[in-house]
Amino acid sequence: MNIGDTTTEQARLEALHQYQILDTEPEEAYDNLAQLAAFICNTPISLVNFIDENRQWFKAKVGLNVSEMPRSIGLSYLCQERRNVVVVPDTLADEKLANNTVVTGYPYVRFYAGVPLITPKGEMLGTLCVIDQAPKELSEKQIQALVALSRLVIDQLELRRHVSEVSLITEKLMTQEQAARAQSEAARTRITNLLESITDAFFALDREWRFTYVNGQAEQLLQKTQNQLLGENFWEAFPRIIGTKFEEQYRKALFNQVSVEFEEFYPPLNRWFQVHAYPGKDGLSVYFQDITERRQTAEALRESEERWQLALQGNNDGIWDWNLKTNEVFFSNRWKQMLGYKDGEVSNCWDDWTKRIHPDEQDLVLETFQEHFAKKTPFYVCEYRVQCQDGSYKWILDRGQALWDALGDVVRMVGSYTDITDRKQTEEELKRQNLRSQLFSEITFKIRESLQIDEILQTTVTEVQKLLQVDRVLIFQICPDGSGTVVQEAVLPDWPVILGKNIIDPCFKEEYLERYRQGRISALEDIETAYIQPCHREFLEQFAVKANLVVPILVREGIWGLLLAHQCAAPRKWNNFEIELLQQLANQIGIALSQAQLLEQQTRQSQELARSNAELEQFAYVASHDLQEPLRMVTSYLQLLERRYKNQLDTNADEFINYAVDGARRMQTLINDLLNYSRVSTRGQPFKRVDCNAVLKQAIANLKLAIADSKAIITYDTLPQVMADATQLTQVFQNLIGNAVKFCQNQQAEIHIGVVRRDREEDAGIGGRGDTEKEDTQTGGHEDREKLLTALPHLPIATSSSFPGSPRPRVPASSSFPASPRPRVPTSSSSPNEYVFWVQDNGIGIEPQYAERIFIIFQRLHTRDKYPGTGIGLAICKKIIERHGGRIWVESKPGQGSTFYFTIPDRS
Repeated sequence: MNIGDTTTEQARLEALHQYQILDTEPEEAYDNLAQLAAFICNTPISLVNFIDENRQWFKAKVGLNVSEMPRSIGLSYLCQERRNVVVVPDTLADEKLANNTVVTGYPYVRFYAGVPLITPKGEMLGTLCVIDQAPKELSEKQIQALVALSRLVIDQLELRRHVSEVSLITEKLMTQEQAARAQSEAARTRITNLLESITDAFFALDREWRFTYVNGQAEQLLQKTQNQLLGENFWEAFPRIIGTKFEEQYRKALFNQVSVEFEEFYPPLNRWFQVHAYPGKDGLSVYFQDITERRQTAEALRESEERWQLALQGNNDGIWDWNLKTNEVFFSNRWKQMLGYKDGEVSNCWDDWTKRIHPDEQDLVLETFQEHFAKKTPFYVCEYRVQCQDGSYKWILDRGQALWDALGDVVRMVGSYTDITDRKQTEEELKRQNLRSQLFSEITFKIRESLQIDEILQTTVTEVQKLLQVDRVLIFQICPDGSGTVVQEAVLPDWPVILGKNIIDPCFKEEYLERYRQGRISALEDIETAYIQPCHREFLEQFAVKANLVVPILVREGIWGLLLAHQCAAPRKWNNFEIELLQQLANQIGIALSQAQLLEQQTRQSQELARSNAELEQFAYVASHDLQEPLRMVTSYLQLLERRYKNQLDTNADEFINYAVDGARRMQTLINDLLNYSRVSTRGQPFKRVDCNAVLKQAIANLKLAIADSKAIITYDTLPQVMADATQLTQVFQNLIGNAVKFCQNQQAEIHIGVVRRDREEDAGIGGRGDTEKEDTQTGGHEDREKLLTALPHLPIATSSSFPGSPRPRVPASSSFPASPRPRVPTSSSSPNEYVFWVQDNGIGIEPQYAERIFIIFQRLHTRDKYPGTGIGLAICKKIIERHGGRIWVESKPGQGSTFYFTIPDRS
């Protein structure tokens, strides 16, 4: 056996060194094991050998006068390679071993037997080997004994390691215990010194609320000595604390094992205390300070702050103080900083103030002052722009209050400046965003409502022209060669109209078209100075364009056209809002165009499919109808041949006639079924309120002979009234019950018809009843409802266990078959208010992979000789149910019966 793949040489050496066995003094236990190995194997030499990095070191040896050998010589490598017992009867008989140094030289090994020394963790440390200078054979018992001795060597090593570890641990524990004892004493001393030296008052309580320590500061604040408190119950020593915040917080800290911090007033001492309480396993440690003076100071500061705040009401940010008698104004540093001025750069003159007001708002400001001076307004409040030191303008909110003298003249006015530039910019941005959102909403609404592309494009250019206040907005549809047509335009009266014109820009080459296809946006602020080709500048000038903004309209992978904004009166700088607006609108237009194309394609396909289906149905009806008469004639003559010449011809002729008659009958059945399938849509009756109980009874009556022949047992719930085609619904029940009777192999058919009512609101509660249960006006008693809910715990339904005016279920009197348990009714992700019917049987079942296939016309799972039929019955059921706006499906397993479900909307 090769050396294990799960360990490395480094790991093996680490394991060897952990035993600390190398270069140790001889030990009697190992020597005895070596002597016992030599005795058992009757050899002059035995070794307990450990393999180091570069050597083989002998812990015990018999018959050998060296204590180690190089690792590269000797035969121990055989055990290392095989990790198993190695026995070499004669080394000279093996060509590989005959030239080994220990064979050709001392100790002249002719016989070798070795056992690997493997630790419990799987690392090989060395070998236990016996050697002879003459050939030899070992018995099986001798080899087993040698293996047992190798285990004893390992046991000695493990014992050595364990003793060493225990000794080391014991030594560490003793050292730690001594150190801990010394540290504990030192810590106790330090803690005592610390608690006495800290400025905080401190006391400690055990878990029984008894004082275990009280420092000097606590004695002073609590006005009780240590001798009075130590060992005493806290609540008995200070009964006035019970029911206060102190008790609440102390108990919270101790019981919840959380630290607490709070400030509280203690009436008996008339002092405020700040408290920190820390829980421990032995009790509670409490640090507290007298903060009465600090609280009084804080209260005084708070009252002063309140007075200051009242004094500064209406004077937020920069403050000004206007003396109307001298016409001088004091401006605070903050007022100056707000406008970018340094102290000394603004004079205290009223005129120096008013000249900084924006010209458009100077009259407004003066009028607002006059209204306040006339006491028409209780306060002076005005928003306007003020020029800053760098020439820009800031929006400010200016508020003030005038003071009148005894004669009613204004003598002084104090006010404040508040910078509202950000608010104004935000308001402007919100206005733009609202306009953009309104435009997007209108376009998106038109896309959703009609996808009338002309109307969408006209709305876009009209609203963009109003929103951006540009002279012209147009939409240009591009042809593959780069030319195109202006398909929509909104332009002011003073500028040329280019709507409907075919335009060719001589500079609009393929590379420009490709850039726009990749999403390029062109924003020219002034075509006179723009870096464009002269031919393109001349092209724009013919339409009086001074500034131009162009974004591409992309439809899927290609470019459909361009959305352009023109400024004709003067150059214009296009900002990010305007660029983003046009880009987003172009994206919306691209989406609308793409959807319109898809809608047009889908409409064509739907129309073609409807036409094809109608033609197919008409063909099926005509074909099946026209085949009736010739087939009836063929059938009649074949039946005549069968009656007249049966048993008069030879056996082959009778067989041929039977084949022909049977084929004609099957053809007749197939044509009738195909005719019924085509008539589902073309000959259906208008929907009327139908009693499903009567429909079911009619279906059972139509199947009377088949049910009697098979002795089938049919049970059913009380069924509701629905809006339906009674004839077609009878056919659905008849086909499903007929299949249940037919596909019941070698056993009595047991068939149950059931129904539940499911509401749209209840689908949200799939998996349980939900928070409420809807009352069904057609639902019976509470007991029936609970039974059905118990039978269907996974689906919150309004049950239909009984319906007014409907008979009770019928069970044949001759049967002891109990009412079948209701099956699991699958839920629908988007079901309206509807009835879910099912027909459950105990028949042969269906493989799940065929659950969809069986509803396809002419699809059969069995041969006609085993189960007759045309394969059209379930397709007719599916077509009828879909005509009624419902769904039909099956759940089944082979050998476990089938349950066919179908839904009828509740149109009541």
